[in-house]
Amino acid sequence: MIFFYISLSTYICFNIIKYKKIFSELQKNKYNFKSYNKWISKNIKEILINKELLSIILIIIAVNFNLKVIGVSAVILYTILFLFNYKNKNKIKVEKKLITRLIILALLYIGLNIYFILDYIAFHYADIVLDNTASYYIILAIISYFSYFVIWLVNVIALPFDKIINKIGGKHAKSKLKKS
Repeated sequence: MIFFYISLSTYICFNIIKYKKIFSELQKNKYNFKSYNKWISKNIKEILINKELLSIILIIIAVNFNLKVIGVSAVILYTILFLFNYKNKNKIKVEKKLITRLIILALLYIGLNIYFILDYIAFHYADIVLDNTASYYIILAIISYFSYFVIWLVNVIALPFDKIINKIGGKHAKSKLKKS
């Protein structure tokens, strides 16, 4: 289990940098679907054929081995990916729209982790090694690999919330003007 938690921490560190880059692109496109879709279609080779593809291949190969081998290989791989991407300085502005998307993304990952925990509780005892860990590694690697599309989905989910926030913000600003 310890390798799973260590590998999960390296996975999270790498994905923080990766999602920061994706959110900076989303902000450059002003959260607009058409321009973000155009950007994805222009950069589809860069998105799909990258160093992270190696993580999926490595984890699928490692499934044939012991769980410790999978955990150690995930730690090494995501640490290397983190170090390659650490120098990328993508600046993002903290805005209401960004916060909405960050909350939805966090809820997605929290929901996924709750699923992992419930699966562990339902099918395993505390003294047995987590047998489904290999599938968890594959799920996390695939979600990370398709993160541009995950953010696209998060952007779709966030649209109604943006409209609600704009209505509330507009009413609040009008009430402040009337009081002045």
